[in-house]
Amino acid sequence: MSKNIIITCALAAAAAFHASAITPLWMRYAQISPDGREIAFSYKGDIYKVPATGGRAVQLTSQPSYECSPVWSPDGKQIAFASDRKGNFDVFVIPAEGGEARQLTFNSASETPTTFSPDGKSVVYIAAIQDPATSASFPTARQPELYSVPVTGGPAKQLLATPAEDVRFSPNGDFILFHDQKGFEDPLRKHHTSSVTRDIWRYDIKANKFTNLTNRPGEDRSPVLSPDGSTVYFLSERNGGSFNVWKFPLSNPQNATAVSDFKTNPVRFLSMANDGTLCYTYNGELYTQRDGSAPQKVGVELYHDDGDSIANLTMTNGLTDGAPSPDGKSVAVVVRGDVFVTSVEYGTTKQISSTPQAESDVTWGSDNRTLVYASERDGNWELIKATIARKDDPNFPNATTIKEELLLPQASVDRYQPKFSPDGKEVAFVEDRNRLMVLNVASGKVRQVTDGSMWFGTTGRFDYNWSPDGKWFCLQIIGNGRDPYSDIAIVSAQGGKVTNITGSAYISEQPKWALDGNAITWLSNRYGLRSQASWGSQSDVMMAFVNQDAYDKWRLSKEDYELRKELDKKADEPKAADAKGKKNKKGDSKDAKKDDKAVKPIVVELEGISDRIVRVTPNSSDIASATFSKDGDALYYLSAFENKYDLWKMDLRDRSTKLVNKLNASMAMLLQDKDGKNVFVVGPKNLGKLAVSGDKYTPISYKAQMKLNLAAERAYELEHVHREVAKRFYNLNMHGCDWDATVANYRQFLPHINNNYDFANLLSEALGELNASHTGGRYYPNGRGESTSNLGLLYDLNYTG
Repeated sequence: MSKNIIITCALAAAAAFHASAITPLWMRYAQISPDGREIAFSYKGDIYKVPATGGRAVQLTSQPSYECSPVWSPDGKQIAFASDRKGNFDVFVIPAEGGEARQLTFNSASETPTTFSPDGKSVVYIAAIQDPATSASFPTARQPELYSVPVTGGPAKQLLATPAEDVRFSPNGDFILFHDQKGFEDPLRKHHTSSVTRDIWRYDIKANKFTNLTNRPGEDRSPVLSPDGSTVYFLSERNGGSFNVWKFPLSNPQNATAVSDFKTNPVRFLSMANDGTLCYTYNGELYTQRDGSAPQKVGVELYHDDGDSIANLTMTNGLTDGAPSPDGKSVAVVVRGDVFVTSVEYGTTKQISSTPQAESDVTWGSDNRTLVYASERDGNWELIKATIARKDDPNFPNATTIKEELLLPQASVDRYQPKFSPDGKEVAFVEDRNRLMVLNVASGKVRQVTDGSMWFGTTGRFDYNWSPDGKWFCLQIIGNGRDPYSDIAIVSAQGGKVTNITGSAYISEQPKWALDGNAITWLSNRYGLRSQASWGSQSDVMMAFVNQDAYDKWRLSKEDYELRKELDKKADEPKAADAKGKKNKKGDSKDAKKDDKAVKPIVVELEGISDRIVRVTPNSSDIASATFSKDGDALYYLSAFENKYDLWKMDLRDRSTKLVNKLNASMAMLLQDKDGKNVFVVGPKNLGKLAVSGDKYTPISYKAQMKLNLAAERAYELEHVHREVAKRFYNLNMHGCDWDATVANYRQFLPHINNNYDFANLLSEALGELNASHTGGRYYPNGRGESTSNLGLLYDLNYTG
């Protein structure tokens, strides 16, 4: 009896556990079989096939890797596809009924199949591996070559050295159709007419002859040939619409007519069966169509584990922001959008924030127990204050409880880039992307320092820093409307007139205070090579003295400078003795301590400040960051004289330079603790401390451990893009795109995406509606597998001897 009960309960549990089929969206890379009975497609990074009339889909691959771009063999018995299961995309082939996949290509370049040869013996694929020795081109992923590899395995052959994508053979194999790739525009951009839009070409193999069949400014792509070889079907945005299926007679390419008439969203992934059935995707779903008939949506059901993916991440690099504590014992870092604090000496790391949204711009309070950072967790960028909740917890890395709270009430404007004043009593921040504001922590009152008229960049970020006495700001402005060129200015921390220090038609950035506030430094490309496009400028470290006395002191010879230091030291001795006497007389050590550490007010003489500007570095170079030692005797800077950024030191008196550490950093910034005893290198792959006394560099390790809901993170990232584009796009009419409706449409696909490849595609599709260059989603995974060795020789890939 008990056994029967157990069995009954087990069956009931199994029935309750039985999963229900889902209707998938965001199906990609659809290809109909030669006999027209089945459609292969990619969904959530796996290859499926489904009857062309609709029904339950069969999963063909089940690896944790990403599989895409399936193509059928002519006999319909095999499917070739691309997979990154070995680290980078290679071509694999699998039986159409399922089974073990065999790897056909092994180069570390990304290899993607586009078709089979007419006899089915080879798979044709694209990859950027090698241009001919006679070519002036260099292999680039955006201009791949065309190759073939035997289905049974073996060496590859190069079919074409020029980019040829979505290749289709004629029935007898005499020629191929393809669309070209002329430049680096995002492939999912829509509605544009330019010199880089794709054209459809015919390549006659025996005659080695290319013929441009479309040759027009708009996009024409993904050609397929009718079974009788007389008609070319393709995707185009002709007549100002979205991508639809079009056709033209092969004998008369100018006579193009529309086959489908979808609105709003693009048709993608066109293919055709031997019976003339067209197949494609529209808005994430599968369709079939016969020429002259209406499109038919293919109903698809499949089973897939669609629960939220919670990732357990451990990150030891990849920080996007960081700041050392005032006492130099801890460093706050932002990794994967969350704030962590690590111990400099022990590497103990504490997670401070835990949200799928982004945090950034972390700054320390003067007590070493308070952090303020920006967070987009509630729709707008807001300022968050984090404190150590228990008084007996010594520091953030060893804290048991962290308290987070809003620093200011929620508002409809963005607030970010917070920076504590040196005394910790105020917090400056950027509001609404262009105004510098200051919050008095005790009173809660906010005052405006700049009105936004000096900064109209839409990124919302401009460089600024408090003076050591907390009475001034140095900041980056756009003077006289010369965007993207910028100037350096100074303004009272109470607000008022903004004084342009540089007034030049160059890029001036990263203003900082130096020499105890007697000078302002920045980077400028005034003297170095300047970029003619988007990158390549060389910079120098510049310095402006805010008073004449500091300028005169700077100009002294090394000998006179040392004498001046001795005189200043002797002049300070009576003041120190007087302060000590007051301390003994009052018997108040706390007040005396405050007096001893009182910050000397900076003497600011704005008149003639532009005449007190000097070039500090002896030569221009690619400089990432720079900072002066506390005593003003040395300059530390990150410069890429060779490949990446290394740490250099310049003696400001004898003008000598030396390499301090071969960091080989891709990017980093230099920061100091409060007393200037240590210079911190903070970068994605470099975190370390340089003791100024002795110039000893010590790497700092951290282990940022977190649980992250990846689906929630992707949902946030789409909303972040939504907001940023709405606020920053240069055309107020959004090029005629209903941006809110576009994002709403693509938002529905998020539950059907579980990887970054598909998510990057989704971003590119949405952003592509804006018809703007330099937009789209990108995903560059880490750990791309083994690299193919290269001897530096160019081989004849078609040599058969």
